[in-house]
Amino acid sequence: MKIACLDMEGTLTPEIWEQVAKDTGIDDFMKTTRDIPRYDDLMDYRIKLMKENKLTLSDIKHSIGKMDLLDGAQTFLQNIRKYFQVVILSDTFYEFAMPLMSKMDFPLLLCHKLNVGDLEQIEGYDLRHSKAKKQAIEAFNQIGYKCIAAGDSYNDTQMFEVAEHGFFINAPSSISSQYPHIPSFSNYNDLLDAFYSVKDDRK
Repeated sequence: MKIACLDMEGTLTPEIWEQVAKDTGIDDFMKTTRDIPRYDDLMDYRIKLMKENKLTLSDIKHSIGKMDLLDGAQTFLQNIRKYFQVVILSDTFYEFAMPLMSKMDFPLLLCHKLNVGDLEQIEGYDLRHSKAKKQAIEAFNQIGYKCIAAGDSYNDTQMFEVAEHGFFINAPSSISSQYPHIPSFSNYNDLLDAFYSVKDDRK
């Protein structure tokens, strides 16, 4: 059986930080890896904003608690599990992700970890690897699994480099147009068809 390696935010769920921006009124939280491609640069920027505005982990969790999966994502996950094991490869953090994982029926999640201070101040973070998504797929490949990847942003292209097949889903044309060799979809039915079309490849 092959592994479906899926990004989370923008792919299956809304962007966590866009919800934070909406709740706090701080528009700068709207920036994602679509705007700042290096994830560590983006997180440093977010932590600076949090400190400046005295926001805690509880504040972020409050915003996440309002979120649900994107329309159609739950059905997509239910269907894809018929032929694939599902792994979420995300640049989110375990401290953020669990409420959303419960709505996905708890697939395997590989992501990063926050460093949280005494008063729930987010002081920093530990990245699993600078290219953790690529590293994970390379590890699966080394033990004999084949991976099919899907994501929506710049930081997902590292998966496409080493996966058997890669697909964009919900990617803005400003990103997908830079990678014309990567099929790009705007709905889960077409993405599911793409996964099904390669499930029996012996490549």
